[in-house]
Amino acid sequence: MNPESLFSVENPLLFGLFLVFTMLAVIYIYNRYIIIPMRKRHLAEEENLKLQQAELMALFASLSPDPVFRFDEDGKIILANNSAHKVFPQRILEGENVKQILPFTQNIDFQKFIDEEKSLLDVLQIGKFYYQFLIIGIKKFKICQVYGRDITELKKTENELIEALLKAEESKKIKEYFLAQISHEIRSPLNVIVRYSDLLKEELKEVNYPNLETILLSMKNNSKRLYRTFDLLLNMSQIQAGKYEVHLEKIDLFYLLNSIHFEYSSIAEEKGIKFMINDTIGAPIYIYGDHYSIMQIFINLVDNALKYTKEGSVEIKISKTEDEDICTEIIDTGKGMSKEYVDKLFQPFTQEDMGYTRRFEGTGLGLAIVKNFVDLNNGKIFVESEINKGTTFKVILKGDKSWLNK
Repeated sequence: MNPESLFSVENPLLFGLFLVFTMLAVIYIYNRYIIIPMRKRHLAEEENLKLQQAELMALFASLSPDPVFRFDEDGKIILANNSAHKVFPQRILEGENVKQILPFTQNIDFQKFIDEEKSLLDVLQIGKFYYQFLIIGIKKFKICQVYGRDITELKKTENELIEALLKAEESKKIKEYFLAQISHEIRSPLNVIVRYSDLLKEELKEVNYPNLETILLSMKNNSKRLYRTFDLLLNMSQIQAGKYEVHLEKIDLFYLLNSIHFEYSSIAEEKGIKFMINDTIGAPIYIYGDHYSIMQIFINLVDNALKYTKEGSVEIKISKTEDEDICTEIIDTGKGMSKEYVDKLFQPFTQEDMGYTRRFEGTGLGLAIVKNFVDLNNGKIFVESEINKGTTFKVILKGDKSWLNK
């Protein structure tokens, strides 16, 4: 190839070099005058947006009625709004270390706190006021943001509630002490009245004073009624306070029911009501439960049955269910109850006839106590009733099957 052909336009090598140079020039011009200016504008817009966001955050913080400030990784406060200055009027804030302002931050490693983006909530008393402060670590900006709010009224309410609770606890203790004392003071003379009325009745057996015998029986039964009233009040007080302690033991149910039958025979006698106990099992009946509460279940049910039965009978019937559980029924031929009242039967202080004009006396606590005591013994209670025909309460107690005679 001669020199003239080397620099000829038709030389492919020269033409290739020209194309490469032209492309490089175009790329350079495109980057220099188009790409780079666009990137600069984009970065400027991003910076401007961040600045606007920061200004908006600062504006929000400055306008907030609550104290807001922020500090860096060294704990140095770099921003505080007007509300923060009002909360700490004796401090400059900006440039101070947050540990001097918020003592509960003394042991915090702010570098780690920010990197892990932790948060902390605490309460600080400042003079007569209480403030709750929330500290949030923001890793992106290498800062912690602090938001505070005045909780003085909440704290005042909390203290008032605590004080009211303490007074209520004290009042409850006084009530329990009073009930225990008054119960003892009244039970003792009542026991004397019951014993002497029995003694007088025995002494007058051979003397023909029928009216006097009726009076003595009435004295005895009304003394028992007053005794029962205090039992009901004490039982309900223990249940509501959650202080009733269950003591599980082996119980001879027939013996327990027979003692209740004996105890209430005088009341049935006074009213002229047939009162019987019917054991369909015909063998010793053992259950596992709390003796006192089970006794109270059947005392209350028998007491109610006799109270609401003017004529006819009251029966205690003992049987077994298909699952070998013990079923005790208290069946009366009394006034019965409406279906509407049966639905709220176990609510305390309720009777179907309420007010001073009600036909039957009582506190309305008995059946509420019965339901609570049945639940304590893991039992079940059912009721069937019909107006003017009578009521049947059915109590099913499970107990320990190994103790049941089959």
